[in-house]
Amino acid sequence: MLHRYDSYGWLRGLNCIPSWGARIEQAWWAYSPDQFRAEMALARTIHSNCIRLWIEFSAWMAEPEAVTASFMDAIRGIDEAGMKAMPCLFNRWHDWRYDYGGTCIEHLFRDWVPQVEYVQALVTPLAADDRVLAWDLCNEPQAFGREKPEDIKEFEWLSTIAAAVRAAGAQQPITIGTMVGSNITNLAELMDVLCGHPYARTRDAMVQAVTELKAIQEAHGKPLLVNECVPGCLDDFRRAEAARYSSELLSEAGFGWMGWSIKEGKAISTRRDRYDANGIDDQGFHAWFNKDGSLRGGLDFLLEPPALRAPWEA
Repeated sequence: MLHRYDSYGWLRGLNCIPSWGARIEQAWWAYSPDQFRAEMALARTIHSNCIRLWIEFSAWMAEPEAVTASFMDAIRGIDEAGMKAMPCLFNRWHDWRYDYGGTCIEHLFRDWVPQVEYVQALVTPLAADDRVLAWDLCNEPQAFGREKPEDIKEFEWLSTIAAAVRAAGAQQPITIGTMVGSNITNLAELMDVLCGHPYARTRDAMVQAVTELKAIQEAHGKPLLVNECVPGCLDDFRRAEAARYSSELLSEAGFGWMGWSIKEGKAISTRRDRYDANGIDDQGFHAWFNKDGSLRGGLDFLLEPPALRAPWEA
């Protein structure tokens, strides 16, 4: 299988939440090739080797051909910057006040045929493409079991999406942006590579999170990667401390790491006046670069080349 590795300790990257979009639809309807490449260049300055590229059915359905073309241009832009892409096809994380958009629980009880068509439109042209590291079916599905009707429906929906990706001929591994504990194990059978989102607020808490992820990995006999981590904070240097221990411990564990949000922008948690509670002191401000493109304070250690290199960089 293309890009399936036993260890992803070398994984280092960021999630692409474009600075110009308050919602995921706006990120694609106002897509700018030049702005996108400028933000990819920022990610590369800290030696990122992968970008988790968020997209969503609600963005695509408005203008399928145009949005597909923009998506393909984004894949090119990531490659031009020397990185791989990890497309994230759906989003199930929602903010109570300033929602970024995505698939809601109600959508899981509707007709899935249009969503399958969307998946096939994006995956089929890239099914054997070396530029794609993995397919992330969905960011943070909310099912931690299969007892409640909505949890059963979410599992069925993700099973359908996974089948659609495979039917499109994808040769890259499938993952799902699961969070912790039973959220991972509940969906493990659908994934080729497991995933965790450890947002530990202290080094000791991250050590515990890594221990728990290792136990899940061993129980299921599959590799595991981390495509979201590092708690947000309004204080640059406290955030940088979290970035240092998170990146060190996750790399050593063989999981690698990907931070959330490249640059300060318009979306929830990419701006200092609108943040969620996923952070130190409940200050979930997650940008890695300021509005002017400068690296936030305390993160200069990321400018040094990492000890572990991606397989294609060796």
